[in-house]
Amino acid sequence: MFGTETTGGTASEIAAQGQASPRKGLDPVALEVGECGLFLWTRREQPQFVFHSRAGTETARLWFDGATLDLNRTALGGDVFGQQLTEQDFAMSDGRAVQLRMTPGDQLIGGQRVPEASLTVIDAEGWKTLIPLAGVTACQPER
Repeated sequence: MFGTETTGGTASEIAAQGQASPRKGLDPVALEVGECGLFLWTRREQPQFVFHSRAGTETARLWFDGATLDLNRTALGGDVFGQQLTEQDFAMSDGRAVQLRMTPGDQLIGGQRVPEASLTVIDAEGWKTLIPLAGVTACQPER
């Protein structure tokens, strides 16, 4: 699964201790056989899994302001890499716009690094929130 992080024990160990694990990002995502996706984390000391889209769909999920938001793709551009394009625009249900810009990196077995990406959320008044990201494109191989 992609999007998991280790924070001092497995989920079952934390549950056994009676501790609540604070939510800090999207839930982990499992790809089906033959499916590909884009997985992006914040570029900070404690990365959070904040963006995911499945190849071949027009939607994505974003963790923003403490909530999971569904995005609808509105535009594509740039260069093709790992079944993705380097420039993708989305719309939130409340009308805010989201711009995703990525720089492809090294090839991996079944995917490709995304060493630098930026996600910009633009509100109705034009205010922008810029989030630096990094991640991977990955495919679940055929059996």
